Amino acid sequence: MNIIIKQLQGGECSLQVQPSTKISEIKSHIATTLRIPISEQKLLLLGRTLADDQTVQSYPQIKNGTKLNLVVKKPEGLLEVSTKYFKKHGMSEMEAKNAANRLLKVVEEKFNKLSWDDIERLSLDCMIEECGHLQPALEQEQETECEDAFGL
Repeated sequence: MNIIIKQLQGGECSLQVQPSTKISEIKSHIATTLRIPISEQKLLLLGRTLADDQTVQSYPQIKNGTKLNLVVKKPEGLLEVSTKYFKKHGMSEMEAKNAANRLLKVVEEKFNKLSWDDIERLSLDCMIEECGHLQPALEQEQETECEDAFGL
């Protein structure tokens, strides 16, 4: 059967599924197709969250042509993640918040000392790590910049 995944921020995609398809498999397909990490996805049907371990057939309302709403959850920031980390490793709430704030200041100071070339290299490394390769437009842009730099 064909279902439609509709992002609340706009855009949609269709997906062929079987009754035995798990919701987690649908999320994996969304992660690949729309490049939205599974941890940031929340699939809704009639306002209710679908459970990852359930199958399509677990929801009798899902039929051919059904639209599932995709809510993209805001990822946690460095402050929240580091606070959780410090608390997990034995710090009190206050100690964890203070340590997380100090960490953010150190990261900001280090980042502000980077050159534009360093930032560009870091960004490219992140992009390569994210999708396994540079996107064609970026490869072409890099070549053009080099040509312009040397007057070619």
